[in-house]
Amino acid sequence: MAYITRRTAEGLSDRDIVRCLKRHVANEIFALLTQNPTIALPIGPRLRQRRQTLGIVLTEAAKQLNVPYQRLRRLEIGQRADTDLETAFNTWLDSTNPIRRKSRLTAIGASTQRDVTRFC
Repeated sequence: MAYITRRTAEGLSDRDIVRCLKRHVANEIFALLTQNPTIALPIGPRLRQRRQTLGIVLTEAAKQLNVPYQRLRRLEIGQRADTDLETAFNTWLDSTNPIRRKSRLTAIGASTQRDVTRFC
């Protein structure tokens, strides 16, 4: 009500005041619709960080999840929103045992820390 009183004191008619309010609402909705969707997707980079901490290669993760690696990469960098894939990826990362990964890398010939990073 204070807005209407203030705008009336400025000399605007009721019709002009409603038009100003509609314009403001339209501008707010437009801003919400056109904002960058990568800002609203913080889960992807965290999944990528977890995968890299565990020493898992992107192609191996994609193979285990039965998805193309490009799809998983886009999820990790925040270009794709896929809640089902996020959930499956997060569950798979939770079930991955880092001790098992280290022993597997040693079995394929990674005897030093430098070799372990080379395989990842």
